[in-house]
Amino acid sequence: MHKNISKYILVAGIAGALLSGGFVYAKTSRLDELRQAAREKAEAAKERMDQLRLQTKKRAEESREKARQKINQISDQRKKEAADKIESQFERINDVWTNHFANVLDKLDEVMQKIESRVEKASANSQDVSQAKFAIYEAGQKIEAARSAVEAQANKTYVVDTTAITDASSTVASQNSLISKLKDQFKILRNQLFSDLKALRDGAIKDARLSVKNAFKALSEVPKVDEEPEANNNQ
Repeated sequence: MHKNISKYILVAGIAGALLSGGFVYAKTSRLDELRQAAREKAEAAKERMDQLRLQTKKRAEESREKARQKINQISDQRKKEAADKIESQFERINDVWTNHFANVLDKLDEVMQKIESRVEKASANSQDVSQAKFAIYEAGQKIEAARSAVEAQANKTYVVDTTAITDASSTVASQNSLISKLKDQFKILRNQLFSDLKALRDGAIKDARLSVKNAFKALSEVPKVDEEPEANNNQ
């Protein structure tokens, strides 16, 4: 899944075009302002994510403790250790992917700052940038919606439903039943986690990526976008 998700959301093509030798920046000071705003937005989003995860961990701790109690009833030490690892991996995987998606949005924001600086320069050069400005606005909305979706995903918990698992004795039949039910629960959680991640990838993240692509396309259609504003000879 890592390979498929990463391949789908790469923005290297757009970023590469913007960073190529033919790219002409607006005033450095203005571009620096836009970049600083993007950094502050990314830092604020990261702080919100950290807070959400802390709250999520606290909210799920009681359920996780009940799951650990069930796992501790496994008499085979090797199988118990394996179950411990599986039970803890869902939270880790969700953290890894929500971090990844957040980083993707940060990169998209960086691209948008470059696009916006070029549009401002074209506007100063009396070019019609109305379509480009609208595309920039749309991209900003999509990126913010995607950030909210990523935060919502980070706030989700994937915990074993212990009500579906009865206490086990040391008999072979009881142990087999316990392990079987734990496997069922792990499968349910895995399917739900990856279904949620896929929905996020193919929904809000895809929308944000496409909106940036559209903004870049609108920018490319502005005539003489890289020409410097003409000096006012009357000044």
